[in-house]
Amino acid sequence: MRAWRVKHFGDPADVLTMEENVTTVKPGRDQLKITVEVAGLGLPDVLMCRNNYPFVPPLPFTPSQEATGTVTEVGENVDSALLGTRVMGPTAFQLGHGGLAEECLLIAPMAFPVPDTMSGEEAAGLFIPFQTAWVGLVHRAQMRSSDTVLVLGASGSSGSAAVQLAKAKGASVIAVAGGESKTAFCTHLGADAVIDYRCEDIATKTLELTNGVGASVVYDPVGGKAGRAGFSATAFEGRFVIIGYASGEWPAITLPETLPKNISLLGAMPVGYSSQFMAGIHGDLLSHWEKGDLKIVGNRTFNFEEGGKAIEHIAAGRVEGKIVVRIQPRPHE
Repeated sequence: MRAWRVKHFGDPADVLTMEENVTTVKPGRDQLKITVEVAGLGLPDVLMCRNNYPFVPPLPFTPSQEATGTVTEVGENVDSALLGTRVMGPTAFQLGHGGLAEECLLIAPMAFPVPDTMSGEEAAGLFIPFQTAWVGLVHRAQMRSSDTVLVLGASGSSGSAAVQLAKAKGASVIAVAGGESKTAFCTHLGADAVIDYRCEDIATKTLELTNGVGASVVYDPVGGKAGRAGFSATAFEGRFVIIGYASGEWPAITLPETLPKNISLLGAMPVGYSSQFMAGIHGDLLSHWEKGDLKIVGNRTFNFEEGGKAIEHIAAGRVEGKIVVRIQPRPHE
């Protein structure tokens, strides 16, 4: 099969290559194999290329942590009734078998059927961003409709999902993004207010928008200076949700600083939970999707031959929403 592969670490433009004759593998226990329709990409794929991610697979590996496609083979402990069905879910990227290939392995207990009315682009972009937002906001932060949620990196994959989910659950949202195009994108997503960090101070503007109270929930996939500013604007008894470090560094927050305002620091990642718990999240997300509350959006869909360019696009910071790569032609093509 054809697959995009990383054989040594470095910038995506330097290390990603398309290989024509990659050997396919059989699914193991609790795994299934799919013919990939669409693969989802995110900043972790960039970081894995650079060997700067907690779950970097052994070399060589194929990127993409989520994909959708048709089940062609199942491993031990997986229902054979899934054969021939269209599913979405997390790939076995940690074993090197990510979705940026004509075939890949999925983690079967976390793979879910794709609704007939959902496109491959939507399905490939649903699992990680929206599951992360749900775990971070609904489960870990116990977000309420009375909350004001400050979303850093709101135009990106993780941030745009958080903006939409927070609004779907009735909370008020302040989105942070950089530049006219990205701030307009956040307004289109439904944010109640938008802060352009290029010309506005995040902490000062957040306090101004909340009458000096601050944000009761901060969702931080950025880290660095933005994360530090978000922490400064966290309200009394606020919840600061740590998602990632798109800036390249974690926010500089010391534990004693959490005490005066009784701030909770919460790590959030959709891993380690039972399949039943994740299925419940998935059902709730689909319910919101069916009502039109959630839109899996991307400013660009790449074709398979442009898979390397897709990851370079993310590395360049051009993302508004979710970036996906279509591996197989649409049925009507």
